Amino acid sequence: LLVACKPAPVPVEDVRAVRTITVGATPTTTANTYAGEVRARYESTLGFRVAGKLISRQVNVGEQVKAGQVLARLDPKDLQLGDAAAVAQVAAAQSQFTVTKNDLERVTGLFAKGYASKGELDRYTTQYEAAKAQLEAVKAQRDQIANQASYSTLAADADGVVTAVLAESGTVVAAGQPVVQLARGGAIEVSAAIPEDRVNTVREGMAVQVSLWSGGDKTYPGTVRELSLAADPLTRTYALRVSVPNAPTEMKLRMTASVAIPLEGLPDLIHIPAASMVTQGGKAGVWVFDAKAGAVAFRAVEFAGVQGNEVLATAGLKAGDVVVTAGAAYLREGQKVRLLGAPQPAPATPAAKG
Repeated sequence: LLVACKPAPVPVEDVRAVRTITVGATPTTTANTYAGEVRARYESTLGFRVAGKLISRQVNVGEQVKAGQVLARLDPKDLQLGDAAAVAQVAAAQSQFTVTKNDLERVTGLFAKGYASKGELDRYTTQYEAAKAQLEAVKAQRDQIANQASYSTLAADADGVVTAVLAESGTVVAAGQPVVQLARGGAIEVSAAIPEDRVNTVREGMAVQVSLWSGGDKTYPGTVRELSLAADPLTRTYALRVSVPNAPTEMKLRMTASVAIPLEGLPDLIHIPAASMVTQGGKAGVWVFDAKAGAVAFRAVEFAGVQGNEVLATAGLKAGDVVVTAGAAYLREGQKVRLLGAPQPAPATPAAKG
């Protein structure tokens, strides 16, 4: 009974410690970043100019090659047989040409002495011209077949790096079928794709920043060299080529890279740390500190994007607002807070006895 008559204990209000910042509008220097790939400016897909069976491949992916170096070979037997047949045809045409030439010379002498008619001379002249044309035709055909015999060897047309091998030994390839892909040495570029809604923010010649996924925070200056005027029919994106002058040695072909394209003409926006963002009632916002009440209140905020570790606010905040940056996840509406680093009131001293 005595315990029941005691007054109820006064609840002690929970006061949480938080960190805050006073926000204000600052210049916005943000950029759109797109994933890309390091490529050579000039790339060639090499193939044989004749059909045949691939009997040897003499390079592997990633190898450095020199101009004129043999990359692959076809079985030359059929081409050699064709060349031998063409030589025989030239010999036969040469013999026929010699016969008609001798006949024409004999008839020409008889015609001069009056022993041959004009019609007979014209007939032998026509036979001579036909044999001469036939000889020239088979000679040209033989030269073409001789060239084809040399086409059984595939050689590099420039110094570079083998980036792909598209056929193996034993494969029967058609004329022009890709066999080896070669990236020529020299200029290095980054290939990326721009979505439709951002293509109008890019123009040829504008300065951009290039970074490697394996290079940490290092960035390299680049320039937009080429922007496609037609979208890819499958991805609906526009191909972008960024040239990187004086590319570093650590920038190697086929590496994954990022292209940061700056956004121009943006207004000054309020920057707040990403850690201050919370969600209440399905809305994104921040906790704003009220100095008079010593408590926080939720404020819904509209965001324009992200710049590094900061969020760009377009509406919901004004310059001078105090936003909670640390401890926001443990707060509630009207929560009493204590600012870390702020001076604390001195504890009350007991009154002296009279």
